[in-house]
This record gives sequence, C-alpha cells and structure tokens, in this order.
Amino acid sequence: MNFKAPITIYNASAGSGKTYTLVQIYLTHLLGSRRPDAYSSFLAITFTNKAVAEMKQRIIEALIAFSDEAIVSNPPDMLVQISEATDLSIETLQRNSKRALKHVLHHYAQ
Repeated sequence: MNFKAPITIYNASAGSGKTYTLVQIYLTHLLGSRRPDAYSSFLAITFTNKAVAEMKQRIIEALIAFSDEAIVSNPPDMLVQISEATDLSIETLQRNSKRALKHVLHHYAQ
C-alpha cells in the first residue's frame, strides 16, 4: 500500500503566530469533519511541553467559545475563517464544536 499523507511544516520566530495558525488548522480539520473523533488522526509536533500545553488550552478554549449559541450572531475571526475554509455555516460549526468538545473532554488523553 502506498500511503501519502500531507505534511506541513511551520518554521517561524517566537511571537509570529505559529500557535494561532496551528490551532486554526487543527480546528478547521476537526470541525470540518463528520467525525467528532477526527482529532485522533491528527499529529501536531512542537518542541516544548509549554507550547503543547498552550496549544491544548487554546483548542479547548476555542471549542468552548465556538459551542456557545451566542457566537452565531457575532463570530470571531477564526470561526469566520474556518467557515470559509470548510464551506460550512457558522451554525453548523457551532453544532460541530459542541459535539467535538464533548468528545474531546471525554477522551482527553488522546
């Protein structure tokens, strides 16, 4: 079997927005998927435990914020960008966020 997975490498200086970009890409794939466990097939690598913790925290915080029904009337830039990237409505992404958040919290070790 010849399996080719896309690999993207981001190399940039401190404070350039790498974590924001990684979180946005992660959430784009997660919320654009029909599977709430899609994250289990993602791999993001960074060089410090601090960066990993920050990325996890930002992902959970974004999922919490995106899960709020009030977000539909005033979506943040990241959610709008995810909507454009996935061709999904803000309402659909809000529902997907709720579903994904529940799954991630119940399977956090993954």
